[in-house]
Amino acid sequence: MEKSLFSELKRIGIDEELASKVSASLDPEYNASKKDILIMQEAIMQLQLQGERNYQSLSSDISSLRIELHKEIADVRSEIGDVRSEIGDVRGQISDVRAEITDVRGEISDVRAEITDVRTEMGSINRQYIITFLSLITTIFSVFIINWYFKV
Repeated sequence: MEKSLFSELKRIGIDEELASKVSASLDPEYNASKKDILIMQEAIMQLQLQGERNYQSLSSDISSLRIELHKEIADVRSEIGDVRSEIGDVRGQISDVRAEITDVRGEISDVRAEITDVRTEMGSINRQYIITFLSLITTIFSVFIINWYFKV
């Protein structure tokens, strides 16, 4: 039992000398004294001191991790702001493109109206040529008929 207690005390971080004294003082054949109680208290104090050191170490680690986390969050927020401004720029460009598309559609409508006007004018000119041609043929036919009538 003595060796296992000694090894357990060493494992949890108590000095070798103090661990051997504590192990010896807990031997059932050994008579405990005030010195033994002081040795036990020293062992307890060493454990508490190690616990406090571990706590302070963990606390400082947590603080440094928090600082790093806050820096990373600030960087991410900055990147989000940059992305949002880029999105705003792209939206502005989209609005410009939409305005240009609207202008082009207006121009296309104007061109279609002009094409319609040209087609109407061409149809009117075509009808004018047909009327003129038919009038000319009618006149020629009338002249031939009149000449034929007077010659016969």
